[in-house]
Amino acid sequence: MEMQMLREDAFYLNSSTNQRFYVQSILPAGKKTKGIVIIIPGMAEHTGRYRNFAFFLAKNGFGVYACDHPGQGQTAGSPEKTGFIESHRGWQIMLENVRALYTSIRKTQSQLPVFVFGHSMGSILARHFTALYPVYIQGLVLSGSFMMPSLPLALALTFIRLKILFEGSKKKSNWFNKIFYWNFNRHFKKQPTLFEWISSDRKEVDDYVADPFCGFEYSNGFYRYLLKGIAATKRAEHLLTYRKSLPVLIMSGQEDPVGRFGKDTVKLHKKYFDQNFQNLSLKIFPGRHELLHEKNKETVYAYLLEWFEESLGVK
Repeated sequence: MEMQMLREDAFYLNSSTNQRFYVQSILPAGKKTKGIVIIIPGMAEHTGRYRNFAFFLAKNGFGVYACDHPGQGQTAGSPEKTGFIESHRGWQIMLENVRALYTSIRKTQSQLPVFVFGHSMGSILARHFTALYPVYIQGLVLSGSFMMPSLPLALALTFIRLKILFEGSKKKSNWFNKIFYWNFNRHFKKQPTLFEWISSDRKEVDDYVADPFCGFEYSNGFYRYLLKGIAATKRAEHLLTYRKSLPVLIMSGQEDPVGRFGKDTVKLHKKYFDQNFQNLSLKIFPGRHELLHEKNKETVYAYLLEWFEESLGVK
């Protein structure tokens, strides 16, 4: 009966870069919608992994839209096509896709407040999006975000450029991808897979590993776009001109190696605080990188719902 009260849809949109990307939506159908949440997924995953959370929000009055990035999920189209971005403007394409989704929502539901929820790489896109474009959103959630100092970023970019010079941008390097994932995984004693850093819930990790649209290898070109995107976000955030009353929630798992076990979360909170944001929240939960797939995910769901509802009244 509850399922009949929700409206689920899937469709494709085109951005200003003429790139077609996949969108999944779940909306309340039997009650007044309180607001919309745009979910921006992270690396090596897809919109379907947010379906349970989206149903939870929709049952509580919030519509949800989530998009698959280029080279991921249904935008890639098949597991064989994952990990690639054809254009040389990879990060800009992902950024423009988010803007196209926001614009599409505003055209059809102009009166509803819109929140942006970004996870991991998606949190960097969310940060860049809100810093770069003068759009009006009701709140920003940054989950599993991270900070990358300038020197390591510059060294990583140099390394990737050399790899592209000798191997090409479309080359997937098996050893490099394994090192990328191992760098996070090495912090945990038991390592039956490369993805123990995802969650402390065994079933969630096994489901991730079994999913052909998750944990795949990326091309050299993708890593270059990612690193250039991080650098562009740092520049855009240097002087944030967004409205300082914007509610911002920064959340992480205390065992998340991506965000240096909560340290980057604290640094990011300070970054916003130093730029005079007035409605900042910092929350570090028990758990690893993907709090929406942790053993305590119901607690995380409830916390987020309460935060969204409280943020509705902020002007």
